[in-house]
Amino acid sequence: MGIVRKQTTYSFVFTYIGFAIGAINTLWLFPHFFSREEFGLTRLMLDFAVFFSALSTLGSLNGLYKFNPFYRSYLGIAKNDLPFLSLMASLLGSILFIVGSLIFEGFLARKFGHNSPLFILHYRLVIPFTISYTCIMMLEGFCWIIKKTIVSNVVKELFFRITTSVLISLYIFKIISIDTFFRLYALSYVPAIIILAYVIFTSGGIGICTRISYATKRLYRKILTFVSFHFSGMLIGILPKTIDGILIAGLSSNGLANLAIYIIPNYLVTVMEVPQRSMLGITTTLIAEAWKNKDRKKIEELYHKTSLNLLIIGLGLFGIIYPNMDNVVRFLGPDYGLAKEIFLIAGIAKLVDLGMGMNAQILSLSKYWRYDFYTSAVFIVVNIVLDFFLIKKYGLMGAAYGGAIALIFYNLMRCFYLWRLLKMQPFTSKTIATIAFAIIAILAAFALPVLKHLLVDGVMRSCIFAIIFMPAIIYFNISEDITAYYKLILNKISSKR
Repeated sequence: MGIVRKQTTYSFVFTYIGFAIGAINTLWLFPHFFSREEFGLTRLMLDFAVFFSALSTLGSLNGLYKFNPFYRSYLGIAKNDLPFLSLMASLLGSILFIVGSLIFEGFLARKFGHNSPLFILHYRLVIPFTISYTCIMMLEGFCWIIKKTIVSNVVKELFFRITTSVLISLYIFKIISIDTFFRLYALSYVPAIIILAYVIFTSGGIGICTRISYATKRLYRKILTFVSFHFSGMLIGILPKTIDGILIAGLSSNGLANLAIYIIPNYLVTVMEVPQRSMLGITTTLIAEAWKNKDRKKIEELYHKTSLNLLIIGLGLFGIIYPNMDNVVRFLGPDYGLAKEIFLIAGIAKLVDLGMGMNAQILSLSKYWRYDFYTSAVFIVVNIVLDFFLIKKYGLMGAAYGGAIALIFYNLMRCFYLWRLLKMQPFTSKTIATIAFAIIAILAAFALPVLKHLLVDGVMRSCIFAIIFMPAIIYFNISEDITAYYKLILNKISSKR
């Protein structure tokens, strides 16, 4: 777990710096200097870009993660044509996306024109946004396979938010118009693309070999079958983050204005999953290598430790955020009153997801990868159907319930198949202890009477939770990794005295 611990730590720190900048954008600048419709449009553009970019890769990233260890072992870097084939698949997918987006422009105008007319005015900006995000996904995949996850996380998470902050500032100070803001916002990933491309192709870890190798000639049927089955699996990490916003904008009255409200709790839930995103790149590579080497013990170790560590950090963040949701509403105004309830529902679902560890990666990279396709397909159908009917009937709360039910159901399916097929499960007695400590600490934070000063109230509640939860985790040595971090920090402090 040494490499996982090291790369996750660096990714974690830099990603949260990016999220701190994003918090300024999301919780202050956008709500206070943009209309709710304009704020909602920024999210809808991003949702469409993220969703369609996953389609544009044609599932090639899963093939890259699965088969690259074999290619590198037998071909080396210079003759490895898998990165080139992945690029060509994404290029083809991007062309198909551009054609499809133009063909279905009229259809989307009818579906979104009544509830979200501002989106229709800026619809074509989704095209450059999607193409640039597709490039980011490909470059991030290359970083993962050469184990430069720190670089990809820092650049992807940090530079987009910095670029957004700059664009917001230009608009606030009336240097650019709102239309120019949206045009430039659609290109906000371009700086990150340039930096990632430079880092990857100057590192020497990847070569672009255009000559079809003997490995591809021998394995192409297996690769195509794998990628075809995993096409929906690629969407599994994308769909829960995008479908809610798209359906809210299309189905609810005042779609973009409602979406602006939904952005707040959704962003805070995203903060909870940063450790998972930081850990995902390096653990995916290590799991692929472990399956190649038939190292079941290594996989089980990764499964248990990622599950426990993600749950501890997720509960820690949930325990700080949820007792402060009333303060968030006080800061943003009564229009955002539903944010607290939505965060509770979505946050619990995310905790279930975090507590399941790397179940999706273990299943998808094993010989039982077809079950990844089946569960992904079921999840997609359940998620869309639930969201469609619940949003039409209950609006924003329907979106929260639909997404939460689908995400929990999906994780239970994956957990069931991992136990049935591989006799692996992520939980231990320490899982129960972690949840118990978190509940006690959260109740203690809520017991504090409401203080008049918003900032003081928030700091006090956060401190009460942290003072109870973190010492309990360390004292009972719930996580060896977290205890090791704590001792490392103490040693560094003592050495400086």
